Amino acid sequence: MDFLSNSWRRFILSNMQDYFRSQAIGSNKRNRTRGLLIDSAISVFGDKGIAEASIHEITAIAGLANGTFYNHFKDKDELAFAASEAIALEIARHMDEQMHDLQRGVTRVVVATSAMLRFALALPNWAQVLVEQYQRRPTVKAAAFSYMRADIELAVERGEISIEVDRLLLEQIAALMMTALRRMLEGGDQQELLGRTCDSILRLLGMTPAQAGREVARATTHPLLQDAALLSVRARSSGG
Repeated sequence: MDFLSNSWRRFILSNMQDYFRSQAIGSNKRNRTRGLLIDSAISVFGDKGIAEASIHEITAIAGLANGTFYNHFKDKDELAFAASEAIALEIARHMDEQMHDLQRGVTRVVVATSAMLRFALALPNWAQVLVEQYQRRPTVKAAAFSYMRADIELAVERGEISIEVDRLLLEQIAALMMTALRRMLEGGDQQELLGRTCDSILRLLGMTPAQAGREVARATTHPLLQDAALLSVRARSSGG
């Protein structure tokens, strides 16, 4: 596994309960406080759900006054959107850094899809926020999906597929991924759901069932997916 960078190792071994605040260390106080609020919100949202969570509970965990909350977010909904976007972008950004060896666009799509779902599932609070926020506001997060768009556009440029890459396509892919993640959180078979989701995405991109099956099989040996599997096992053994 020497292929994977030290930054990725630090990411998957991080204390996720304090992740976004720690990422802002060295930045200004406003960014540190914003990170602390996002971490606290993820904890409360994961335990109680976004709908049942209160601003008071979030600020209490953060050790902040309610007034401080409103210096950063206008309401709970804005914080929920910011938290889900931060989670999706952070996972996508770190994964993209680890796929520099992959030149084929469709392989990148499969590896990215599998790894993101596995890592999200291994971090239950993160996964819960992603799923619930998507159900409340089913829109594509532009920043996070810029990586997926780039991979699909690479596949088109290389002649691997022929399809128009637009918002509708990205929203269909997001729906497939969030449905799979929700099903896995509910106890569905992880391997089956991962395989079916990747296969469905590739067929949505215009590949035949046989072509999609070969691409999914090709991607399973990538080191990023091996680390994702290890993290899932570690999370289950520690109770998530």
